[in-house]
Amino acid sequence: MRSITEDILQWSEFYLEPKNEHLGDVPVCPYAKQARLRKTYRILECHNFAQFQDKIIEGAKLAKDPDVQIVIVGCDDIGYEPEELDSVIDILNRVMVPQDIYLMGSHPHDEEEDEPVEFLETEGWQPDNEFMMVLIQKFDELEKASDNLRKTGYYEHWPSDYYEGTVLKRQTYRRYRNG
Repeated sequence: MRSITEDILQWSEFYLEPKNEHLGDVPVCPYAKQARLRKTYRILECHNFAQFQDKIIEGAKLAKDPDVQIVIVGCDDIGYEPEELDSVIDILNRVMVPQDIYLMGSHPHDEEEDEPVEFLETEGWQPDNEFMMVLIQKFDELEKASDNLRKTGYYEHWPSDYYEGTVLKRQTYRRYRNG
């Protein structure tokens, strides 16, 4: 059985990085392969829900390192319902975005994530572990990278609800970063 770290690295390699025909033959995340190969990521595993928020805070501190592009916290002791995780992430973003840190959550029981979206299909790959995941990145870098992708037309093939739930949702936090 793979560890959470191995699941996350395989998710990157087999889902985020390959060209996706539904997105116009571009990767789901065009920056994932570079981060994986250059090892500019950090993965923190959490096996005790009581430590989950502490791991997120630890991850936010790690994400400030100039040599770190992304920190991912994976917790297999699932103590939140999907809506609770969303609420915690929202509250943390209101505090952390002014500090140039942005968080994005993923919950294994999120019904919206279970809906079949063609470009989200993982070609039969599934993780060995069931875990909540929080991706932590520098807000300004993420905004700049996203804007560069927008200029290339990258988001043109994205379903509108997915675009709204990722890019537009992140943009709503600009008011906390920019006053």
